[in-house]
Amino acid sequence: MDNSILHPLDAGKMSDGELFRAMMDHVHEGIYFIDRKFNVTYWNDSAERITGIPASEILGKISTESILRPVDENGERLTSDRTALKMSMLDGKQREQEVYIRHRDGHRVPVLLRTVPIKKFTKILGVMEVFIDVSIRQEIKNEAEQYKELAFTDKLTGLYNRRYIEEFIKARMDEYLIRGVPFCVMFLDIDHFKQFNDNYGHELGDEVICMVGKACSLMIRSSDLFGRFGGEEFVAVLPGTNEQNMYVIADAMRSIVENTGISSEGEKLKVTISIGATMVRPDDTPETVMKRADELLYKSKEDGRNLVSTG
Repeated sequence: MDNSILHPLDAGKMSDGELFRAMMDHVHEGIYFIDRKFNVTYWNDSAERITGIPASEILGKISTESILRPVDENGERLTSDRTALKMSMLDGKQREQEVYIRHRDGHRVPVLLRTVPIKKFTKILGVMEVFIDVSIRQEIKNEAEQYKELAFTDKLTGLYNRRYIEEFIKARMDEYLIRGVPFCVMFLDIDHFKQFNDNYGHELGDEVICMVGKACSLMIRSSDLFGRFGGEEFVAVLPGTNEQNMYVIADAMRSIVENTGISSEGEKLKVTISIGATMVRPDDTPETVMKRADELLYKSKEDGRNLVSTG
């Protein structure tokens, strides 16, 4: 399995096909393709991780049904003369179901399975099956409910507070070490925040904090976390991402805040944020990954603010 990360600056040096494959090899979802002759032509790294089956055993295989051989909660094969893969190849319609698949080691893995036809105009060229381990999603959901009940939220913004953020990062670190699921940490800080308080008062300062929290929260998935770390500083944690997506999301947060702003007595006030973002590394602890993100945040400040620094 190739665990290298595609750097954004390298993308321009690649052909469309190479770039596509590189991106598909670093998404969290398992993905494979079957052409019109039911020949398996692609099997990405996450497909190998979720199933335990290497691409060398799959590529070139002929199959008229799902390579994953889904089973129900009792471990019984889901069989039908009209499989989702066959039907999508015939009618060009997408299908979705929650099923179990058997890992090579023997244990069951609950997955959300999408069967997606690949078309060129009206011609069906093949079928792609996309699957993601939903046990992680359920664990995250359960953790979120547990912590909500403990009221680990910031009173001003309603976002998760520092205590919950730190616990969430610890949980993602355990997940990374046990299952190899990567994550990134972002530290965000409102630029020149003291000036808002000094010039317009603490009430408007609170409005700025709430605006930034709400705007940035729109940029993340339900499995991600965005919380207020304290004062004018926020933290985002994105499980199952990669360096490219990390930068795209961070810059989207920076941009949406810059283009939202806030009004005071008819005056439109510009608000910007600086961001430091980093991917977890094999030798990290929760403390080191947070420290690195914080240092990158201050690099953005030193370089002129309203910037994203990664490393």
